Amino acid sequence: MKSKNLAALSLAASTVVFAQQEQDSLYKNIEVVKITKLTTKSQNKQNLETKQSDNLNHDAGKFLNSLPEINGIRKAGNYATDPVLRGFKYEQLNIVIDGAAAAINACPSRMDPAVSQVNLNTVQEAEIYKGPYHFRNGNSFGGTINFITIPPIFTDKTKLGGRISTGYETNGNVIRNEVLTQVSSKKIVWDLFGSYQKGERYKDGNGNEVRSAFLRYNIGTKGNYKWNENNITTLQINTNQGRDVEFAALSMDLIYDKTWMYQLKHLAKFNHKYLKQIDFNSYVTDVKHSMGTPDRKMVSDVKSSTYGARTEAKFAWNKNTFYTGFDYKHEGAENIKMTMPPSMPMRDGTAWQDSHINQIGWFNEYQYAFPNSKLVVSLRFDYNEADAKDLSKLFKTLYGDGKSSDFNHNVSLGYNQNLTKNSQIGIWAGRAQRSGSLTERFINRFVVGIDAYELVGNPDIKPETNNQLDLIYTYKRENVFFQADVFYSHLQDYITGVVVPIKPYSMSSPGTRQIQNIDKAYKTGAEARFNWQFLPKYRTELAAAYTYAEDIKTNNPLPEVAPLDFRWSLEADFSPITLGVNYRFSGKQDRINPNFGELKTKDFSVFDFNARYNVFKNANLTFDVLNIFDRAYSEHLSRAYSTDKAKRILSPGRSFNVGFSYTF
Repeated sequence: MKSKNLAALSLAASTVVFAQQEQDSLYKNIEVVKITKLTTKSQNKQNLETKQSDNLNHDAGKFLNSLPEINGIRKAGNYATDPVLRGFKYEQLNIVIDGAAAAINACPSRMDPAVSQVNLNTVQEAEIYKGPYHFRNGNSFGGTINFITIPPIFTDKTKLGGRISTGYETNGNVIRNEVLTQVSSKKIVWDLFGSYQKGERYKDGNGNEVRSAFLRYNIGTKGNYKWNENNITTLQINTNQGRDVEFAALSMDLIYDKTWMYQLKHLAKFNHKYLKQIDFNSYVTDVKHSMGTPDRKMVSDVKSSTYGARTEAKFAWNKNTFYTGFDYKHEGAENIKMTMPPSMPMRDGTAWQDSHINQIGWFNEYQYAFPNSKLVVSLRFDYNEADAKDLSKLFKTLYGDGKSSDFNHNVSLGYNQNLTKNSQIGIWAGRAQRSGSLTERFINRFVVGIDAYELVGNPDIKPETNNQLDLIYTYKRENVFFQADVFYSHLQDYITGVVVPIKPYSMSSPGTRQIQNIDKAYKTGAEARFNWQFLPKYRTELAAAYTYAEDIKTNNPLPEVAPLDFRWSLEADFSPITLGVNYRFSGKQDRINPNFGELKTKDFSVFDFNARYNVFKNANLTFDVLNIFDRAYSEHLSRAYSTDKAKRILSPGRSFNVGFSYTF
């Protein structure tokens, strides 16, 4: 991909894609062998494209972990990895689908984080905005991850197409299946999709069995209607279902998770001198979740609801582009039913206390394109209010009526400058505020953290503020891409849990933490990536990331920050066969916070092998050997076993995986 001028990097989606094979079919834009695609646009952004094996993956958090700057909190061996970007986690990250649709966890222990509701077999790519610079898709405190589903392709004649895939993994006896079909015409594109994945307990590198059985399936439909060349309406309905999922790090397992998601969108384009398009997006998500001890003597049924809407107008004239719009989001969670042994003491209120948060925001982004540079200014205001209908006696004593409201403002400034024909430097500065989440405001004596301390929310918590700076250098030629990013984040009123003299509900809990603000903290780090197509059939990719985080007052490390992560891959394309090897090194992490029961982590190295064979037109067979040397290792962000808090969950040992995909 040549570029006469690196201005294309900032003015358009300038992309380096290595190893790409297109297929002549209706699903040409879907069934492409997609390795990580990097895009440098107006924001500090990366695009991570799905590939064939991702279509069969039920864990979107694990998919994101293919980037070294994104790690994941794992409480189950094979389910619901919770992403952590540069040490930012949970509601510090804004996770959306197609720019707006979202879900919040119904489970207080986050068995069902937002990414667990993403169906990867419908996703084309994930846009990853790092830092508090992109506010058009919601409040972006530490970053935004936007999962973009496959766009419609209208055809002059009615056509039927689709994809069917199946796979098997030896370690854990995991079976995976997925299907996606589409009918397209001039006016209508209609998709029907579904997937089914089931696994048993896997063995770690020491040969020990890890509680990790799971069952997940989904089914859905998406209809697109083209009123004319300038107006398209899209309606999507899908359900995600989880059953009998074992969580090795928790005292309870997932009995069922029943989620329904609805999304209605309309895009209107205009040939006006200034107004170019109006984008409307609305969504509703309903989650019903049941969890219980393995013997089912204790069972808790909870639910959460998320709904909202977003409308955005785009204006463009000369070298100016301007976006402005409003969005609204409601989050609510409540306990439905609790069954417990008669010997257990009565609770003072429920875990969620029937709480909710409403937020309305106004966002703006202005871009100006100079001949060899680009300026981007973003601004967002949010009004955030929270309340609970069923406050416990403890909360009434501590906080009165428990109501709270905040007015938050977010601003960022970015500038990209071409240095030479092939190089560019960008500097980004942003300030973002985030109000406390439902957990941080209203959780009522429930274990949700690393250790066994019960957590008490705080409706009076102040919004935390992230003041961040990114400096990015990019070099690009036809077969070479290099990018390095250094960042510094100064955090004010950082939200965390502090041990307080409040009696815990459970006799097995060592104490209680209350959500409070700490004065100041900081995070700093760097990331780098190098891609090189050094021969027509060979390509290699190297990437590394490191984050350092600390409480400025106590000089203690902030908890759950991943160590140095390095990746290297080599791929050879001997069409119709493609071979590849991947290497990962994760450094030791001894910068732990002793106040949170964190454990030190040893370094580890892991090798994987993958092969792909084009059996016949539009049919592909894959074969992978993961953890070739059967290494026993643990990720730093993997939680400890519920039965032994001194030992972390170990990752799977060696596994032989096969997959088959056919596009028609």
